[in-house]
Formats: sequence, C-alpha cells, structure tokens
Amino acid sequence: MLFSVITMNAQTQPEELPKKSEISTNLLDMVISGTLNVNYERLFDNNQSLLVGVNLFDTYGYYDAGYIDKSTAMTFNASYLLYFSKHKDHSGFFFYPQLRARTGEVTIEDYFYYDFDSNTEVTEKESYDVSGVSAGFGVGHKWMFSNKFTLTLKTDVARNIGNFDTDYLSNVELRFGVNFGYRF
Repeated sequence: MLFSVITMNAQTQPEELPKKSEISTNLLDMVISGTLNVNYERLFDNNQSLLVGVNLFDTYGYYDAGYIDKSTAMTFNASYLLYFSKHKDHSGFFFYPQLRARTGEVTIEDYFYYDFDSNTEVTEKESYDVSGVSAGFGVGHKWMFSNKFTLTLKTDVARNIGNFDTDYLSNVELRFGVNFGYRF
C-alpha cells in the first residue's frame, strides 16, 4: 500500500508556477517605419503590470515614415497596464497611462516643395529633431495562446511636454501596435 501511494505521488504533475514576465515586440512599427521595438512587461497581482520598452531607429508617430532616409532616434517608454478582465490573467481589454522620452534626429529623403517665387520644384533632404518627453494614454486588447504566447492590438496617443519644435511636427503623436510576445 505504501508503494502504491509513493508511485501515484511520483506520477502527479507539479503545479505550474504563475508567469511573472513577458517580452514582446511591435511588428507593425517594424513594417511601417523600420523601428526596432523591444518591451519587457512585469506582471503584478490584480491584473496590473508595468511595461518598459525601447525603440531604436524610431520615428515620430509614423510621420513621413515612407520617406525616411536615416533615423538616429531612440525612445524609452514606461506604461502601467490595467487589465479589466475578471476571468483572465493579464489578458483581455486594458488601459494604460504612459511616459515617453525620445532623443535623436530623423532625416527625410527627397523632401520637396514648390517655390512659387521662382516657379520651380525644390528637392532636398530635411532633418528634424524628435527629442522630447511626452505623456499620454492608450487602450488595447491582449489574447493569450498556449499559456505562453500573446498577441496584442493597441493604440495610444501622447502629447509633448516642454519645449518642442512644432514648425514641422505636431504636438500630439498617435501610434498603433501589433505586438507578439512570450510570457515566462
């Protein structure tokens, strides 16, 4: 009888520990503007989490994304996600406030305009500084697959805080995301 209890106990599966972290990337940014995005999300109790991320070769909200020749911009962002599902663990509909700090410059190839004084079309490269700090919020929805892979659709809007050159860019930045992630 003792042998039966030991054998049955050895065959039971260990209980899986809850996952506390997730890494993800925004493939929409890569396709539209060539931005490399890496995020780390730390999962907390009560369907809340802290997401920190970095964007390399960033743009300013897809502005002139099809004409970018070179980008030295780098963005660091932090978001606090609040999930609204009572039945799912860190998935479903969510809302997040965010802060974003960006530094760098974007150069656009073949920036052209029509000069009415000389009646000619002028073509040149144009560079603009995208450095600054912005604050905003976003909403999205996250789906979980096989208890380890995630697909997230999201959108956010942020407004620049402090000094920002608005001659070429707007003070408000809109972004979209199609993120693929791995939870561990």
